[in-house]
Amino acid sequence: MNSFNTYTYISDRQTPRNKIFLPQNLISFLEHGEKVLYYADNKTTITEDQFAILSSGNCLMTEKLPVNNSYRSTMLFFDNTTITNFFLKYASIVDKISTGSSKTKMPFLVFEKDEFIRNYITSLKLIQKKPASFSDKILELKFEELMLHLIEEYPNEILSFQTKNNEEHSDFEIRKAVELNVTSNLTLEELAFLCHTSVSTFKRKFIKRYNETPSRYFLQKKMEIAKSLLLQNEIPSEIFYKVGYENHSSFSQSFKKVYGISPKEFQQQNLTVSRQLLDDQQ
Repeated sequence: MNSFNTYTYISDRQTPRNKIFLPQNLISFLEHGEKVLYYADNKTTITEDQFAILSSGNCLMTEKLPVNNSYRSTMLFFDNTTITNFFLKYASIVDKISTGSSKTKMPFLVFEKDEFIRNYITSLKLIQKKPASFSDKILELKFEELMLHLIEEYPNEILSFQTKNNEEHSDFEIRKAVELNVTSNLTLEELAFLCHTSVSTFKRKFIKRYNETPSRYFLQKKMEIAKSLLLQNEIPSEIFYKVGYENHSSFSQSFKKVYGISPKEFQQQNLTVSRQLLDDQQ
């Protein structure tokens, strides 16, 4: 199943309370009718003036038709990795509001439609008409657009949405600690502390997630950043501190270990190639 799926559901029959297993999380934009949802310890009713974000898993669902009309809902499905990636990508925004967030974890959220949401539903319908090769990438951007709107309007509610079990939550904390601290030179002990776990557990989860040791991962990521900076014509002697090195010498040794040449040689080599390409075009 893709990370994102969207379709419009239409029904002209009243449905009784059914057992539903949601393989992915769901955003349901109800357009006509009424939906009643039951989770293990929560119940909610959604009207056509509202929309809901529902967590994956088991629930009971009843769909009620409006008078002289059919039940209609436009739905956007997304998996746990998708929302984890969103919180990771926008961690600088999330961290500013997480202190005051609710500690109560909710399996679903219900919001009133505003002008933004009504236009958003229209845009989803337009995306459904596009080829899959385009719609998949557009849906990814549309999901971020929606979540940014919601986290601005309802920060505490969005941060209370429960999609992950303890194992997944731990994995997210490790990803966040690792990927946001590539150039911070944190030790394994410090990273493990931030993730509320032992060093041995951190290393085991790290290798499971990234398929390589922490030392090799951090070296490769730092050098990728350094390479990008060099291609932007930044001076090699002024790059080392940006990628977490205390001196230029150790940075140069690491760069040569990965790419086979020094940072200065790499930059000169790239400059020569660029000039040759420019001469060929002329």
